[in-house]
This record gives sequence, structure tokens and C-alpha cells, in this order.
Amino acid sequence: MEGWRGYDKTVVPKKWVINEGAIKFDSGANVGKDEGGDLIFAHDFKNFELELEWKVAKGANSGIFFLAKEVEGQPIYISSPECQVLDNENHPDAKMGVDGNRKSTSLYDMIPAKPQNGKPYGEWNKVKIRVNNGKVEHFQNGVKVVEYTLWDKSWVDLLQKSKFSQEKWPLAFELLSHVGGESKSGLIGLKIMETMFGLRT
Repeated sequence: MEGWRGYDKTVVPKKWVINEGAIKFDSGANVGKDEGGDLIFAHDFKNFELELEWKVAKGANSGIFFLAKEVEGQPIYISSPECQVLDNENHPDAKMGVDGNRKSTSLYDMIPAKPQNGKPYGEWNKVKIRVNNGKVEHFQNGVKVVEYTLWDKSWVDLLQKSKFSQEKWPLAFELLSHVGGESKSGLIGLKIMETMFGLRT
């Protein structure tokens, strides 16, 4: 867990463990309530490729975040794009949103992953996220499924059609419109849920 810590924390919460060589959130761990929360890799990334494998328990919902900022009192997703991690068959979020834009490896609530080639719960999915000067690509199981550009009008239009619109969530809209802040860089994070991540950075 070297390099990792809890979001808005100085240490790794005890519900995040290493299991069979992978990072896992153990929701059943007999530790205090404050030993959960999201996990971040505490390094500022700007242009990068992140490769990892994930698998989830039945009905699980999680996410991979990037270019995130720590905003006191706010969740990680208020400032960061989310690459969705989901049990597409058993979590209700898969049927919400528009055109499948909440299914696995989609840009959450904005762009659906197409083709949707996610594997079912209990099986490993390979994901790659590439960020290069504002151009972002999501790959799922070897196939590019999402592509978009940050900071331009198309990005703002995507936000305005989502749950992060200026009308629905003004603070999120402001932060996401300028994702990465002045440096156009930020943290990589993992959202809590019953999920295992095998990381290759």
C-alpha cells in the first residue's frame, strides 16, 4: 500500500486490505466506521496511462477517479471524472442514466462505454485510462470504449446534461468544468464498495 492513503486522510483506512495480491475493500472488517472511505494514490498525475484489473462482488458499484482534488467535506467525485466499476447485471444503476452511461467503464452519467464488453461479477475486467493533454480514453478488456476531451465546450455540454449540471449541482459543475484545477493535474482514487483491484500502474 506504499503511496496510498485515504481520501482526506493521512493513512490507509483499515477496511482497505491486500487480498491475494490485489487491493480490496473489505466491508465486513471488524473496525470502526471511520476506517472506510475512498482510497487515493497520493501523487499528482497530469498525463498518464493507468492499467488495472478489477472484479466485484454481486451487486457492487464502485469507480476509478483521476485528476481529483481533495475538497474538504466533499466526496471525491465532486471534482473528478469517474470511470464506472459496476456489476452491470445486478446493480440498478446499470438501468439508470441515459443509453447505458452508468455501466462499467463508462464516463459515469455522461458517455456510455461502447461496445459494452464488461464481464460479470466475480470475473476480472482489464481497464486502461489514458490521459494526454486533455484527451481521455477508456479501454475495457482490450477495446477502446470511451473517448472525450476535457475543458472544451463539448466537456461543458456533457456536464450540463448530467447529474453534475450547473442547475443540479453548482459546486460539482464548477469543479468539473475546470477538472484538475490550474495545474490540470490531480489524484487517482478508488471508490468504496465490495471490489478488488489488481493494479498495474
